[in-house]
Amino acid sequence: MPAAPKSLLFLSGLSTLFIVGAGSAILGLAVPVYEHQFQLSTATSGLLVSTVWIGCLTGVLTMYFKGAQIKPRPPLALLAIGSMLLAVAPAFWVALLGALTFGIGYGVIAALFNARVLYAYGAQGASRIGMLNVLYSVGAIVAPYGFTLMGASLLPVFWAMAGLSALTWVFCGPVGLAGLSAPQAQGRGFKLHWPILALGLLSVGIEASLVGLGPSALNRAGLSAQRAAELLSLFFVAALAARIMLVLVAHRFADFAIFVFAMGWAALCALGAALISPALFFPPLGISAGLFFQGIYVTATRKMGDDPRVSPVILALGQVGAILSPLFYTQFMDPMGSHGFFWLVTGVAAVAFVFSAMSYRAMMR
Repeated sequence: MPAAPKSLLFLSGLSTLFIVGAGSAILGLAVPVYEHQFQLSTATSGLLVSTVWIGCLTGVLTMYFKGAQIKPRPPLALLAIGSMLLAVAPAFWVALLGALTFGIGYGVIAALFNARVLYAYGAQGASRIGMLNVLYSVGAIVAPYGFTLMGASLLPVFWAMAGLSALTWVFCGPVGLAGLSAPQAQGRGFKLHWPILALGLLSVGIEASLVGLGPSALNRAGLSAQRAAELLSLFFVAALAARIMLVLVAHRFADFAIFVFAMGWAALCALGAALISPALFFPPLGISAGLFFQGIYVTATRKMGDDPRVSPVILALGQVGAILSPLFYTQFMDPMGSHGFFWLVTGVAAVAFVFSAMSYRAMMR
């Protein structure tokens, strides 16, 4: 495809992934803030995380049915509107509406940019996806830092997200549809591969719960809101470092091998947080978060074919994990004590690691 539309697609993707990365991080910090502001229980305030991912699933399903006709501007408008609702929310239900709106835009964007960049750049596609994820991590690092810098205030971050979404909406206008997605007739078919989809569900669920509930778990372990924000920022620094390494060395390792390592690392770090110190072991969990997506997405694409429906299906199963996992953790973390969240993550990650290690040969075929 011509260089100009391809470059504009990629630059728009970088800016947009920065926004959704910032949104993912700040919404995790918003859970304990709203819990205190609106006098909510953990189970109720935690609905903010699941609501975002319900929106994401809605966006991904929209891409499944209408993806070939969707341009970047509509989901960017949803990001801007969702961010504004979160900024002005006078009641928790308004915040939930903002989270839902933001999540729909997020889901459309994830399916749109990852699939089109992967196709547009051919052999360099996996590396370019890694670069998109690097900007996601940068946004996720900057948002908690801005939250701390502004005296633990959510408003400046939400308004900045709304403004950047509007700016990106303006300059991505020339991005069209021609040449930006694989023709359906050239696809290798469409076949579901349930083992890799199940692992995607578990891994995205772990990542979403670490980001969305990690600050609350750190608060329950005795750390202040600002300290939790600092640790969340370090979590995303670790994720960024992992994604930068992927850009440099992804071609040297099998994608599923990267995933197996990431899941084992998650189990070890969560166990360290439960037994020794959440402050010490929570940030390194970002390494696993930085590696999960590429290991699952590229492996699943290889196993399921390059039909245009494949990317939305992969992402949709991940969103189901992101919706259900926070609900699971918030229901059981309190009875298990101050470190209950980390014990739950340890158990889920350990089971997924054993299953993925046992499935390695089958996944590599």
